[in-house]
Amino acid sequence: MTRVVVLGSGTSQGVPIIGCTCHTCTSDNPKDKRLRASVYVEADGVKILIDTSIDFRQQLLRANVTDLDGILFTHHHVDHIFGLDDLRQINQRYKKYVDVYGNAMTLDEIKLTFRYALDERLQKYMAVPLMNFNYLENKEFEVKGIKIMPIEVMHGKIKILGYRIGKFAYITDASHIPDAEMEKLHGLDVLILNSLRHAAHPTHFNLKEATEIAIMLKPKKAYFTHITHDLNNDEVNASLPENISLAYDGLEFTTD
Repeated sequence: MTRVVVLGSGTSQGVPIIGCTCHTCTSDNPKDKRLRASVYVEADGVKILIDTSIDFRQQLLRANVTDLDGILFTHHHVDHIFGLDDLRQINQRYKKYVDVYGNAMTLDEIKLTFRYALDERLQKYMAVPLMNFNYLENKEFEVKGIKIMPIEVMHGKIKILGYRIGKFAYITDASHIPDAEMEKLHGLDVLILNSLRHAAHPTHFNLKEATEIAIMLKPKKAYFTHITHDLNNDEVNASLPENISLAYDGLEFTTD
């Protein structure tokens, strides 16, 4: 059994956006309040986080997540990695390093951005996030016995990763999924896929593109994430097929 919690469903700005008075940013619907995109997955007791968003601390506190066995990174952009420093609290509490996973570009950029975390003097006192770096190729790997399949997708011109865990798959920030990777996404119970806005975008799927992919793949349920204020929860859900809807912060479900 795999338990999934959507910690954040927003794009890099979050929703509401600072200073914006649009009807989504001023909505009373809690499903229109979106922290930056991240999910927590618990599979057979193994605790896995996908991306350490800018809102990492707030998200883990809100979801009562107190420990992690591994962190899967989709890519190195700010909204997906900048909460990483708060990993220190887990390092200190459990006296351990945490395994982190990603492609070479992502992990190399994390080492550059958080280069202070590689200082052995600071590591000794657990004053920095403590990580074991695991470089992924495009093949199945395991986190404490849980099999995970990376899904290599394009984010504009860069290759990033989505992940499939059992019958659940998570893809964010994609603008194209190659045919060979699409084959990995059949037979899903739940697909979470990015859908930025109504209008086309050069590096992210828009609502129309994400909907077409979800219909093509035929998961039992599809949720859209990495959403900007252009997409109002109630309005968009009313226009989507029955098995497709916008994700929201705090959404929780289980799969086989």
